Amino acid sequence: MIGADVKLASCLASLGFIVGPAVARADQPAPYVPPEFVTVAPTVPGDQADLWRLELDDALQLAVRQNLGIVLVRESLVIARRNVDLARGELEPVLTASYRHSDVDSPPVSSTDGGDFTSVDDALSLGLQEKFATGLQVALGADAIRTRSSSGSAVERGAPLVRSSASLSLRQPLLRGFSTDLAIPRLTILRARLASARGRDSLAIAMADVVERTETAYWDAVAALYRHDLAVGSAKRAADQLELTRKQIAAGLLPPSDLISAESTLAQRELQQVQAELAVTQSWDALRGVLNLPRAQWSRPILPVEPPRFEAGTLTAEQALSVALANRPEPDQLDLDVQDASLAVRKADNDRLPQIDLGLTGALVGQGSTYRGAFGQLGRAEAPGWQVMVDFSWTPLQRAGVAAAEIQRSQRTIAIARREQLIQTIWAEVRSALRNQESAARQVAAAARFRELAERSLELEQRKFLNGTSSNFFVAQRQEELAVAQLAELDALLDHTKAATTLSHATGVLLTERGITID
Repeated sequence: MIGADVKLASCLASLGFIVGPAVARADQPAPYVPPEFVTVAPTVPGDQADLWRLELDDALQLAVRQNLGIVLVRESLVIARRNVDLARGELEPVLTASYRHSDVDSPPVSSTDGGDFTSVDDALSLGLQEKFATGLQVALGADAIRTRSSSGSAVERGAPLVRSSASLSLRQPLLRGFSTDLAIPRLTILRARLASARGRDSLAIAMADVVERTETAYWDAVAALYRHDLAVGSAKRAADQLELTRKQIAAGLLPPSDLISAESTLAQRELQQVQAELAVTQSWDALRGVLNLPRAQWSRPILPVEPPRFEAGTLTAEQALSVALANRPEPDQLDLDVQDASLAVRKADNDRLPQIDLGLTGALVGQGSTYRGAFGQLGRAEAPGWQVMVDFSWTPLQRAGVAAAEIQRSQRTIAIARREQLIQTIWAEVRSALRNQESAARQVAAAARFRELAERSLELEQRKFLNGTSSNFFVAQRQEELAVAQLAELDALLDHTKAATTLSHATGVLLTERGITID
């Protein structure tokens, strides 16, 4: 069928003497009521044995579950959340245990060894290490070694000797690797949490995009089916006109040559009907692709049962911007980027500080000819020992440290600028969505008036034809004007529906309005 965008201007011009005064008299137009041809369910061309009556809500739920793009982003979110657990693993206690047995024949290394000697050792050690959120590292260890040696330097040659020990070590960074708010020692965990939150926002963005694409594909399928209905109706009017022409010729009211014009008009309408059927199948494939349907279901015809709706917009640009800033995930994402960049700056500044670690180690030693004796002495704390240490390291010139800190500050400035840039982008998107919605609403009103006048013009022309004061040419012209007017109203109504979806997307409330949750 000839597109509404091609014929609309010329047809409005041909009816301008009627439209102008009518619009001028409309001080406050009545609320728009969709015409009958878009309020009844459209017919589906071809075989309807396995017809799928698809609700819009069902299409949206199916899309957010099966769309491949969302599947990928959802799995990325799973990874990001697991990375938080991975980062927390740094604070988990680590238990170690080991056993060693050795049997060595050795030549003498001193005159007291008395020739070749044999040494048999059995060593067992246990350990527990843990790092805390303050950066404090705690290590608890216990070990025992049983030795038998034929060396002349042994405590008792050939007799077993058991030596045991237990120790507790503490190590706390004081400057580098530490901060009073504990952000620096927990830096990996904090950045993993930011990445997880960013991943959730990415999922919200992907879902909103898919929802809008799904609705667009859904309404495109609705439009294609209604266009097909209009093409069928246009062909029927042409067929009725051809039959009437034959009767007029048979009655001697028209010359036989008028039959060619009527047949030509019908052939044109039938061609448009075939083209409309092709557009229907193409719209189905687009919808199936967004829904990521299995290939076995791609031959199933689809009937979208949701009728086009018209709801007048009420938001101003400033109100829409406020809603967008409160609901869209993109600003939150960039806020997270700014927080992450700020943590990176703090880490770079902290790395420039001297490394000063304070450590304390306490130990007990026990020894005897048996394990019981060695551990008994260990329990009585007869051989205690302790050690305090301070480790210091620093790079005085700080060339690399200063450069790293300046780089991170520049990265933070970039993150802040990107957020401000995004606000401008959102402002432009909101204004564009509002403008498109307002323009679509005005086009709906104009197209409805155009269609009403085209219907009246066709009725008038048909009466004139019956009275013998018109011809097939003018009737066909009025039929074409009606077809174009109906298409124009249909397109304007669906454009307004899509514009409302785009505005909901631009203001960040699309998922909430559709009842779709992230988790």
